[in-house]
Amino acid sequence: MPCLLLFVCLLYSAILSAQGMRLNKYWIAFKDKKGSPYQINAPADFLSTRALERRQVANIPITEADLPLAPAYLKAVENVGGVYHNCSKWLNAATFILDAETADFVRTMPFVEEVRYLGPHLKVRNPPDRPTKQRPLRTSYPQPGGKQFPWGYATRQNARLNTHVLHLLGARGAAKQIAVFDGGFNKADEMSFFDSVALQGRLLVGRDFTERDNAVFEDAFHGTTVLSLMASNLPGYFIGTAPDATYILFKTEEFNGEYPTEEANWVAAAEWADSAGIDIINSSLGYFIYSDTTLGLSKSALDGRTSIVARGAAAAAERGMIVCVSAGNEGNKAWKIISTPADAPGVIAVGATGVESGTADFSAYGPTADGRIKPDLLAPGDGVSVSKYKDIDLDLSSGTSLASPMLAGSIAALWSAYPEKTAKEIMDAVFESADHFARPDNHNGYGTPDMAAAWLRLGGYNTLQGEWPQHPYVYDAESGELSIPVWREGIPEETVFFLRDCLGRRTEIRTPEWSDSVISTLKIKDLKNLPAGFYWLGCEGWMGAFQLP
Repeated sequence: MPCLLLFVCLLYSAILSAQGMRLNKYWIAFKDKKGSPYQINAPADFLSTRALERRQVANIPITEADLPLAPAYLKAVENVGGVYHNCSKWLNAATFILDAETADFVRTMPFVEEVRYLGPHLKVRNPPDRPTKQRPLRTSYPQPGGKQFPWGYATRQNARLNTHVLHLLGARGAAKQIAVFDGGFNKADEMSFFDSVALQGRLLVGRDFTERDNAVFEDAFHGTTVLSLMASNLPGYFIGTAPDATYILFKTEEFNGEYPTEEANWVAAAEWADSAGIDIINSSLGYFIYSDTTLGLSKSALDGRTSIVARGAAAAAERGMIVCVSAGNEGNKAWKIISTPADAPGVIAVGATGVESGTADFSAYGPTADGRIKPDLLAPGDGVSVSKYKDIDLDLSSGTSLASPMLAGSIAALWSAYPEKTAKEIMDAVFESADHFARPDNHNGYGTPDMAAAWLRLGGYNTLQGEWPQHPYVYDAESGELSIPVWREGIPEETVFFLRDCLGRRTEIRTPEWSDSVISTLKIKDLKNLPAGFYWLGCEGWMGAFQLP
């Protein structure tokens, strides 16, 4: 390596003569990671405790792909005039700002695998690290007319996924972390929709990967709208799908144009999220055509292995994060099919359905170039209520950009009920609950999931077949504990429950345990000495049947 750096330095003056040429951004992929100061057997040096715990639970190994890049390679590119922008350890590459002549020289470096033009270097347009605005104090807000529901104007769209049932069960996303990738989150630092998450320290700034600062509350409102579907918490007016989750905001989109640089930004953000131990990524972004049309993708490139962002998204999913991405809005246009990274294996490409109807005509469809079914799942994205651009105004909007956060927040709520489960276990239950699971196709994917059904599946709940009163339950034969979800309203704390066996014999139970939720989990203990057979558990006005093995 010292000889290599000497060789580079000898040619340094020749490269400097190219100053004044137009600057571009280039993706520089390296052949190896020789000289990296990090080791696979010391992952705590480059991954957080939370990230390591996630991998341990899911039995995901640390590999060489997780090691940071070789510093000497980055330094060598800087020595010939390259300005570092960001990098990807998973793909062993970095984005540099260079002129074309210097880029040609970098191609000749013996440790360089590829140099790819990503687009022009766009000048920074915002002041660095703009301070967060003062959040105004709001003591009241409008309420919908008629019958009141806690979710307000979000009631119908949340109910489309049965996410409201999770909330009634007390599962609202607590302790789950969601990374949101977008083009900006303008005014999210002052809008009342986000008072709860902000004042409780759950609205966090990740990174602006376009301008390399920590200012994300700027530029586009698109990210603010996306965030409102998950994080809003104005009871009776508008509650999102995961109001108790923690949100980390990343700006990955260039405001002055659309170029593959954004793909590299996306991967850098995903690696930041992985290193921090984030659970879910929501990306309401997709790429297939750029401001420089010569850089656009062909349909044959949507194979999950070609675009930078698809490769990065697949790597993120492999590391135990759930990655939700919008399928695209080209279903009724000339392009028609999905965009990237919706083509990536392992990610959840989300198509749009109406709040009360079927798949939206604009929702992009599959298959991928290598024949895989896309989209994966559907969620409300046609005519959904979202935050507007000021104060607490609401609007109706459509797009798979909205379907993706509807699903991502719902998954966070579900996962918060079973935090010990892996991403795969959560998503297996979500897929199996979807209404097209048995007959997937390239317009509907596996369909619209039912989060309440997924909750029951993850909890191991059973339902007796036949004419007896139906009620889901789970029985732990080892401990003798029976758990039943019960609508708590109208059942006093001191209620006496009773058991009846198949002969009608009655046993009173005076000390059941309740969880503190609207739909409460009623737990009856010490039943392991009862003989096998059918039983009825009840109280005045309610009865449910179950079977002891």
